[in-house]
Amino acid sequence: MIDLPLLQPASLARSASQRNHTDRGPDASLEVVLARPCTRVLLAHRGSLLVARGHLVRFAVDDSAGLTGTRIYLGKDAQDTDFIGIDLDDEARAEVDRRIAGDLDTDAEPQLEDPATGIDVSVPTWLNLRDVGLSLDDLDVGLACELVALGNWHRAHTHSPRNGLPTEVVAGGWVRREPTTGSEHFPRTDPAVIMAVVHTDPDGTERILLGNNALWPDHRFSLLAGFVEPGETLERAVIREVHEEVGVVCHSPKYLGSQPWPFPCSLMLGFVAEAESRDTDVDVEEISHARWFTREELRSELAAGTIWVPGTVSIAGQILEAWLGADR
Repeated sequence: MIDLPLLQPASLARSASQRNHTDRGPDASLEVVLARPCTRVLLAHRGSLLVARGHLVRFAVDDSAGLTGTRIYLGKDAQDTDFIGIDLDDEARAEVDRRIAGDLDTDAEPQLEDPATGIDVSVPTWLNLRDVGLSLDDLDVGLACELVALGNWHRAHTHSPRNGLPTEVVAGGWVRREPTTGSEHFPRTDPAVIMAVVHTDPDGTERILLGNNALWPDHRFSLLAGFVEPGETLERAVIREVHEEVGVVCHSPKYLGSQPWPFPCSLMLGFVAEAESRDTDVDVEEISHARWFTREELRSELAAGTIWVPGTVSIAGQILEAWLGADR
């Protein structure tokens, strides 16, 4: 069996927050939390977060009053500070941008020594979660994933799937309820498997199979992945997806770890599996081509810049990094 260790929590899998659903107040209302003097508010808009000085920007409750969007209770930190996130609508995003611009008109000094990019900018800046997932600390990245994932769900599920009527946000942002019937609808997470498919030659040489998605540039490669189907185990999903996408028969899937991927609502479940052979029959509609790489070949091409693979912000990059380092 291919010997890869379990992945340690990294990137978007990290979290130091406590979701603390039992302490939100009567009927999970946010009113009790909003009344606490230490509560802080975080802002998101369509997958981007307001960041400055190395952290998500924290607002006092009064400073966020009047901003429209969906309010969500995110939990608390080790010092018992409660956090509420607001997934802003477009009008509120514009209002926040006006406030930031107004502050700069009043005092431009923060810009004089401001870093050009990244989370250390002193002026509050909107950055995509993909771009800051490696840089934020454990507390902020956990809160950010929670807020972005729930914001995506709320924007896509404004009406009841049962009768098409509008729903209202209840339970601290964790439930949508249809007022007429009282039916409740909960956030969805779509499980997807992502796998390192490895073949070992009789002489012990290992090769990993990487695929080029039909929508990507020719030089871009990643691990194979696919969604788990109803009534299917994770292990069967690994075997099925590999065979469907590249015609390879694999066996002995071994779980490595997981990572939220709230773009919009996935949970990536990482595996390594053994391929019976290196024969491929690629489904060109989804995967344009697939290649086997030895460790030396992959290192060489990455160093030369002839191929591109995901960075470690994603579990794909983390699994690749673990496999590349397994012979050292």
